[in-house]
Amino acid sequence: MLKKIAPPAVLTIICTVASALLIIVYNLTYVDTTGIITDELKAGLTELYGEKEYTMLKNEDGTVMTFDGVNSVIVSSDNDVAFEVIANGYAKGGIHVLVGVSDNGVEGISFINLGETPGLGTKIRDDKNFVKQFIGINSSDYEFSALTGATFSSKGLKSAADTALKTYQEHKEDILK
Repeated sequence: MLKKIAPPAVLTIICTVASALLIIVYNLTYVDTTGIITDELKAGLTELYGEKEYTMLKNEDGTVMTFDGVNSVIVSSDNDVAFEVIANGYAKGGIHVLVGVSDNGVEGISFINLGETPGLGTKIRDDKNFVKQFIGINSSDYEFSALTGATFSSKGLKSAADTALKTYQEHKEDILK
């Protein structure tokens, strides 16, 4: 009797574990391209600019407006602009942020997801003074202090801020039309 039950039981366990792993990987790597502002994005936008109406910009064909390194562009009813950027830190694609940008430079950074090493790479989110050094920058030529133990993550956040700022400067007319 055990010989008949064991193979299906083992196969069921293997399938269950494989399915669970697929679900976990999907949730960690999913990037919304539907143009819908998710709850996580809404929370990040509220952190940056407060409670407002927000719209994810789309191209003429209805697809989400993207640029090199930018997953989406979101504009508020007051023309506040936020760029959704996923950057590489220590983990590939481990830094998922919204970067608010205006003519004055970087307005703020809100973390959507941080897949960096807990206690090390996550310092970039937890150390508020680190994030503050990006506020007001208006070119990619600036000095910044990386966090000890989180060098790759620090450089990844700098890359995300630089990408958003460069995109705003190069495509401002397209974004704010």
